[in-house]
Amino acid sequence: MKKHQAIYSKIKELLKNHFGSDLREYEDGDHLSIGETGIWICCDERELTVGYGLVHQHFDPEYDDIQNAIDRFFNLLTKRKRITRYYKGSFPYKSKTELILSDSEFENLGTAMTWLFPYWKKTKKETKFEEKLVDLSTIEKDVKEIKNYAKQRI
Repeated sequence: MKKHQAIYSKIKELLKNHFGSDLREYEDGDHLSIGETGIWICCDERELTVGYGLVHQHFDPEYDDIQNAIDRFFNLLTKRKRITRYYKGSFPYKSKTELILSDSEFENLGTAMTWLFPYWKKTKKETKFEEKLVDLSTIEKDVKEIKNYAKQRI
């Protein structure tokens, strides 16, 4: 088992313990999502992928710091999110997702958009906030164990 696959297994255990029946498994357990939250993680032979809705990031342990994948995933669980949707008329054509790290600090997770939209219509913007799924204090011990495990495997 490769390093990123072992870390994925540890994360999967944590999610089963804390989210139970809300945890959904796809592709023989290689893809996990939490209920209707939009948060997901998947693992294959080459990399670990962490996502929220359509926005996602690939972490290849050969080129990327796997600690960043762990941080990104647990920030998705423990931080509020700001989602800004852009409309042309009533058609949603772009969505920007950010993590709220503090009152004035945001981490842009990414922007998803379609190319076919009525560009001639007036643009409207709608912002909504999503609460964190779990307090960091609830899973902090497990997160530290996973991070330490990842450091040992490097």
